[in-house]
Amino acid sequence: MGHALTSTTEKRCITVLAVGNPILHDDGTGQAILASLQNQPQDCWQPKSQDHRSPGSMSAPSQHPHYPDVHFIDGGISGMELLPIIQDASHLLILDAIAGSQPGTVVSLEGDQIPRLRRAKLSPHQVGLLDLLSATRLIGGEPQQVAAVGIVPDRLDPGVGLSNPVRSALPDATDEARRILQGWLSATPHQYV
Repeated sequence: MGHALTSTTEKRCITVLAVGNPILHDDGTGQAILASLQNQPQDCWQPKSQDHRSPGSMSAPSQHPHYPDVHFIDGGISGMELLPIIQDASHLLILDAIAGSQPGTVVSLEGDQIPRLRRAKLSPHQVGLLDLLSATRLIGGEPQQVAAVGIVPDRLDPGVGLSNPVRSALPDATDEARRILQGWLSATPHQYV
């Protein structure tokens, strides 16, 4: 009998995974939110509980200098290569452009709202992410909690740089992503490696 690649009891990291293609204007929204999160000052990252962990040293370029237990990953337009990253996450926050009605609207999905990503299909990598989440469920490595934060795009044509509506919404999307991360960090202090 085969074993899951990663046991759920071994999972200890919170993973922030940005996906998208930054050479298609607003499809690079996930990477922009990721960069904004990584540039937040230390006082923005204080958990709301009484947990006052001392800042750790950065052991990998994908880790925040004040919270090494949060792994920041630019997944780009990767597919199956993301499977081990998703399996190793106890909590997964996906950052992406998410289809919706009004360009520049911040969208936040958590838990059972995640399948809305399939109905609001924007680009091929979103379907790939949902397929990867299903695969991790089948082999026993599904994250305990999954959330997604994104912004409704205005432009998806070839070109570099975010449109004005998306750029204007970036601070709010960053705040929403940080709120989710702070909640996860506060709920289970000292659980992550």
